[in-house]
Amino acid sequence: MKAGTLSIAFVTPTAMRRLNRERLGHDHVTDIITFDLRDHARAPFDGELVICPAEAYRNARLFGEAPRREVLRYVAHGILHLLGHDDATPGERALMRRKEDEMLSWLSLPLKG
Repeated sequence: MKAGTLSIAFVTPTAMRRLNRERLGHDHVTDIITFDLRDHARAPFDGELVICPAEAYRNARLFGEAPRREVLRYVAHGILHLLGHDDATPGERALMRRKEDEMLSWLSLPLKG
C-alpha cells in the first residue's frame, strides 16, 4: 500500500464559484471543496482541498473565530471528508464539528480569538 497525499489549493471567490459550478453544479461561492483522488485499490488517502480564504475571513467574523483557525477548520473538515465522514444531516454535521474541534485541539490553538 502506498502512502497517501494531500494537496491544498487556495483560490479567489471567483475561482471557487466557477469550480463549484463546473464540478458540483452549485452556482455560488463556498468555503471548501474536497476532492477524493484515491485509487481505492492502492492508496488509503489521496485528496485535494480547495479553500477560499475570503470565505474563511467572512465566516470567521460571523462566528467570532480567528481567521487562521477558520482556515485550519476547513482543512480538518476536508480531511474528515476524505476519511469517509459526511455532513448531510444535522447529526452528521454535529459529529463532524466535534471531530474538527478535536483535530484543532491537537494544534493547541484556542477555540476562540
